Amino acid sequence: MFMLYNMILKIINQISSEKKARNIEPTHALFKEVFDRATIEGIAADEIRNGLNELFINGEIEVGDTLNDKWIRVL
Repeated sequence: MFMLYNMILKIINQISSEKKARNIEPTHALFKEVFDRATIEGIAADEIRNGLNELFINGEIEVGDTLNDKWIRVL
C-alpha cells in the first residue's frame, strides 16, 4: 500500500509541476487528471479512490471542490 500512496503523490506532484512550468493557474491537480494518469500507470479505479481517501485522512493531501470536479494538492 505504501508504494501505491507514493505513486499517487508522485502523479499529483507531476501534474502540479507541469502546470507551473507552463504557467497554468491554478496549479493544483484535478481528480480527473490524477485518475486518468493513475489508470495509465495500471492502478485500478478502486485503488485510486481508496489511496486518495487514505492520503486525505492521513493529512498528506488537501482536497476541495471546483465547479465540475475536485482539486487535489500535496501538503
